[in-house]
Amino acid sequence: MKDTLKDLTTLFDEAKLRSEFDFVLTLINYRCMGTHKLTSNLYEWFDAIEFYKELFNSHLGKEKTRIGALLYSTFFENSDFYNIIGSLCRVKTGYKGSSYLFWKTRKYERLLGIGEKQDYLLELLYDADKQKIIKFFKDNHFKEIRNTFFHSAYALSDEEYILHDSELIYILGEGQSSFNIQEFFYPKVEKTIAFFDTFKQLYLTSFANYTQDKIVIGLFPNPCEITILGSAVGLKGFKIKNAVQFYGQWHDSGIWYDEQYDMYAGHNIRMNSANIENIEINDQIKRYEDKSDIHQSDVEFHNLVDKIMDRKREDEIARVTMLLLKFGNLRHQKMLKEDNPFKRKSYPKFILPLYRRALEIGSTLFDTAEIKKAIDELEKE
Repeated sequence: MKDTLKDLTTLFDEAKLRSEFDFVLTLINYRCMGTHKLTSNLYEWFDAIEFYKELFNSHLGKEKTRIGALLYSTFFENSDFYNIIGSLCRVKTGYKGSSYLFWKTRKYERLLGIGEKQDYLLELLYDADKQKIIKFFKDNHFKEIRNTFFHSAYALSDEEYILHDSELIYILGEGQSSFNIQEFFYPKVEKTIAFFDTFKQLYLTSFANYTQDKIVIGLFPNPCEITILGSAVGLKGFKIKNAVQFYGQWHDSGIWYDEQYDMYAGHNIRMNSANIENIEINDQIKRYEDKSDIHQSDVEFHNLVDKIMDRKREDEIARVTMLLLKFGNLRHQKMLKEDNPFKRKSYPKFILPLYRRALEIGSTLFDTAEIKKAIDELEKE
C-alpha cells in the first residue's frame, strides 16, 4: 500500500509540475457559480467518510461490518473523486483536465456508471504510468459488494458476508457467493481508508498551499500570463489581467472567489458547453492518435466514438474512423502472429467491434473491401 500512496502523491506533484494552471483548474473543478463546498460532492464525501471511519473503529461484529460496507461502498461511488484523479492523469500527460470527464453523452444527460468510470480511469492511469493505483482498484474494488450492500441484497453471519440476488464474486479466480469478513473484507476497508486519507490530505493541502498570488503561463485557450490567486486560507481562483475589452475599456477575466456572496464565479469568460466540448473532444482524439495502443480498457475510447457519432462532424468522424482501423489492425496483426490456438480464438471479439464501427461511421472515407473481407474471416474464427 505504501507504493500505491506514493503513486498518488507523485500524481499530484507531476501534474502540478507539467502545467500548474491546469492543476489549479482541476482543483477548482468549476462548473457553475457557487461555493466550492456545495458545487462539488467532494466535501460531503470527505465529512461522511470521516464519520463512517469513527463508527467503523468504534464498533465490533456485525455493526462494524455494516459500517465498513457503507464506508467502502461510499468511497467507490464519488464522481468528483474520479474526475480529479482522471484530470490529474490528463494534465500530467500534457492534456487538459475536465469537469465533465465521466458524462455518457455530449448532452451531459447521464453520468457513466461506476464500473464504466473505473474502466475509463484505468486507461488514463496507465497513460500516466500509475500502475500501483491501477492495482489498488483492481485488487480492492468489487462491484458485487457495493451492489449487494446498497440494494440490501446480503446477509451476515459472524464470519461471512453472503451475497443474494447477485453474480458470484471472484476471489483469486474462484467464483463465490460469500466471503470471509475478517480475512478478506476488513483488509479491503483498511486499504480504502488509507487511500481516502491520502487523497483528502493531498487535495486539501494543494488548496491550502496557495497562500499568496503566483504568476504562471497557461492556455486559456491561448498562451497567456495568469495570476493564481492565493490567500491566508488558500486558493481563491485565477485572474487574467486586461483580457477582454468592452466599449473601449479593458477588463480582467478568470474564475475567482467572491467574498461578498461566498461563491466562485466566472468573470468575462465565455464557457458555453459547445466550446468546452469542442476543446475536450479534440483533446481526446489527439490523445488516442498519440497512443501506441489501448492497454487497460476501451470504455473511454468507445464513449468518445459515441459522442462523435452524436455530433456528426465530418472532421471528427474521419479522425475517429482512422483510430478504429488503427486499433483494430493492431489487434488483427497480433492475432495473426499468435501460435496458441486458444488465445487466437479470443481475438475476434475485440477486433470485430472496431472494424464494424469503422464501417458504420466512415465507410465513405476508405476502401472497405479489405475490412469487409477481414470481418468475414474473423466471424468464421
